[in-house]
Amino acid sequence: MKPNQKNGTTKKTQKDALTVRVDGDLVSTTTASVRGDIDRLLASMDDPWPAGTTLQLDLARAKMIDSMGLNLVVSLLKAAQKQGGRLRVAYADANVLRILTFTRLDKQLELVKV
Repeated sequence: MKPNQKNGTTKKTQKDALTVRVDGDLVSTTTASVRGDIDRLLASMDDPWPAGTTLQLDLARAKMIDSMGLNLVVSLLKAAQKQGGRLRVAYADANVLRILTFTRLDKQLELVKV
């Protein structure tokens, strides 16, 4: 994994998956930085998003997602679908699950409790 020193965003690639870990909440004060980090991580790869690849957004350290964070999740979901892939969100906190369920994003993406 290669850490980003600003906010702890890291990536890990596997054969058919790219995992991006976000250290902390996905809220208005962090979303722009996380979005930029994800864009840079994808741009730095030879083939950033091969068809059928799963992007896993690891929010295990997040306790909260606000509207800006939800916007990022929806943007990543659309990008994954456009590439023929999918978005998986790993979570640990019940509040994160509650937000994703309340907004019905749980119907559109894969949720994994960690």
